[in-house]
Amino acid sequence: MRGKLIGLSVGAVALLGVGVWLGGQRASAEAPSEQPRMSVHVDQRTAVHSVPALAKTEKSAMPGLAADLRDPDPKVRRNAIAELATSNDADPATLLAASRDANLDVALAATEGLGALYRDGKITAADLVARATDASTPPKVRVVAINGLGAVSSPESAAALGELLHSSDEYARRSAAILMVHQDPAIAMPALIAALGDADENTRANAHESLRALARGRDLGDDPAAWRRFWAERAP
Repeated sequence: MRGKLIGLSVGAVALLGVGVWLGGQRASAEAPSEQPRMSVHVDQRTAVHSVPALAKTEKSAMPGLAADLRDPDPKVRRNAIAELATSNDADPATLLAASRDANLDVALAATEGLGALYRDGKITAADLVARATDASTPPKVRVVAINGLGAVSSPESAAALGELLHSSDEYARRSAAILMVHQDPAIAMPALIAALGDADENTRANAHESLRALARGRDLGDDPAAWRRFWAERAP
């Protein structure tokens, strides 16, 4: 029955940018450096952006990479991380450590690399959840970690995103609400219906957009009861 309702794949909404919409009128490539603007003009948000898949290569890391990962120049460290993430020598522990780098560009590159490792089954959802829920981590890095989860349709991703929908972090809730569209409808629909009652209007708006997409364009507004009736008629 779930196949009749949806059949929505990861490619259906184009996870192609660097971040998920965080509170404006559209999907944003970055978390804002200041407080996000609150807007109700959500109809302009028609695409979800996420971490781009890193190129698959067969290359090995260039000699000297270990030293470059510790170089005082953040540009050198960032480029070393990007090289490591696309090599045969990609090491989860190194990328996890680099995702906590004091330089934002280095941390983002490492977190994108972690997303690629997760898609390849080399790290667990828990590793990305740890980055996504670390309050000491910059919002942009947390969002990229959540995008890494959302890029994979799996029970682990669905469960993790469902937990993030209950987070005290509004960035996490907003991102999870829009990325849940790629998960199993049996998990996504109830979670998104509940999110219609979220205290943050942008989380509610994202949940509404995901519900519309899962319902193939049907729009039952922001009434949780109407969506529950709709889902009760179609749930497996």
